[in-house]
Amino acid sequence: MKIFNDKEWIIKLISSYLKNAHKLAQQLCDSFAQDDLISGRCNKAMPRTGVTNTGLEFRFHGIGCWISDGNVSVDFDFMPDGRIGGFDAWRLHIFSKENPSIVGIRSLQEVQIALDSLLEQGSIQPVERSSLYKLSTIVDES
Repeated sequence: MKIFNDKEWIIKLISSYLKNAHKLAQQLCDSFAQDDLISGRCNKAMPRTGVTNTGLEFRFHGIGCWISDGNVSVDFDFMPDGRIGGFDAWRLHIFSKENPSIVGIRSLQEVQIALDSLLEQGSIQPVERSSLYKLSTIVDES
């Protein structure tokens, strides 16, 4: 396996992805006066798709949500405990394509190789009962 030394870009990509997922999710919750997205959707206070009065566009799907404020867009899946904080190669790749000013556009293969290396180094770990990863030292950003 190729040694992965330059991990700065993948850490920046993960950090930006998680920061924006939390920020946009909070804005969406605030728009509907809800404590969290899952309960807001389950109690039907939030529609499946829409645009808020502040211009936030959103679409719930399967076990996740896509949100855009017109400048940044992020697509995430909820972790099994309902929190936001997981990521995978596909979502990070799409995030880099939709928001190239962060670390440039990164291929799916490039992101997967970087995640495999972070996993080997112990910087990330798999989320139980999920195909997602999480940071090994999670700071609760919610």
